[in-house]
Amino acid sequence: MKPAFCKISSVNIDGRGSNRLMIVLKTKGCEYAQKTGGGCTVCGFLNHAEPNITGEEMLDQLDFVLKTFDLAEVEEIDILTLGSFLNDSEVNPVTRLEIITRLSEISHLKRVSIESRAEYVTVDKIKQIKEILGKGKIMEFAIGLESSNDYLRNKIIKKGLSKQSFEKTVAKVKEAGVHLLTYLLIKPPHVSEKEAITDAVESAAYVFHTAGKIGVSARVAFEPVFVCENTHLETLYLQSQYRLLNLWSVVEVIKKAHDYGCLFIGLSDENLSLERMPHSCTSCGGKIIDAIERFNKSQDISEILDLDCQCKSQYIERREKGEI
Repeated sequence: MKPAFCKISSVNIDGRGSNRLMIVLKTKGCEYAQKTGGGCTVCGFLNHAEPNITGEEMLDQLDFVLKTFDLAEVEEIDILTLGSFLNDSEVNPVTRLEIITRLSEISHLKRVSIESRAEYVTVDKIKQIKEILGKGKIMEFAIGLESSNDYLRNKIIKKGLSKQSFEKTVAKVKEAGVHLLTYLLIKPPHVSEKEAITDAVESAAYVFHTAGKIGVSARVAFEPVFVCENTHLETLYLQSQYRLLNLWSVVEVIKKAHDYGCLFIGLSDENLSLERMPHSCTSCGGKIIDAIERFNKSQDISEILDLDCQCKSQYIERREKGEI
């Protein structure tokens, strides 16, 4: 069985440029989404769900990727599971630990990242994974906060996560002795480009402040929003009530947030967008994406600062007028 999605892309590991392999394993799907009748308004992972999948089939997906991809220059593997890797009803404990064991055997890996909603996180689960990985690898726990704005996060995105729960999870990450990765959205529904930039930057500041206060090594992964099938966001988009994010807004977020700490900007659509992704004009779109990829690896802001195009001034004018 093949995974839902996999891709090699650039990343920065402790100040050094490298490559990461993101693997989205097919699972039964997100329990939170199933219980709430769809879950987060922007997430399309349920489209990949396999309700009757077995643990062996999950391992088959991992084996397929490890055999298919050339991992010689890959030093990070991110495991995503359509939901929560630490939820025993989505990924049973035996399968979970076997996945980690197989990753631990890749001697040159420097970092392994796993993801979960807050309600499934325990210090013991994280410590067990860290122990299996061994001392030579960084274990990183990832959580989707999406926004530090309570209204956006829980009323618009419908995340079902309080700041208190997020901060308790960060404290568990600290106690377990691992690193933190926090996912933040850029331009959820019902916000303008200008509001989206402000929200993303303020959210990054909150994450790095919280991590610093608790004493956890942290990164932020910005996820520019794209439109998935069978989501509330798609309904808004088809009704012309959601406008796709402009890539120049992503550039502005990087400029304003890079001083806070290490950033990663997601450029994948996990085969879910039907090409309904952030964009700019045909002259600069590819150049911006390439520059962001290089930033992900180097964390060097200079090329981002130098980006320009004839469409940029029009974008700024429309953004400031609130037209986009």
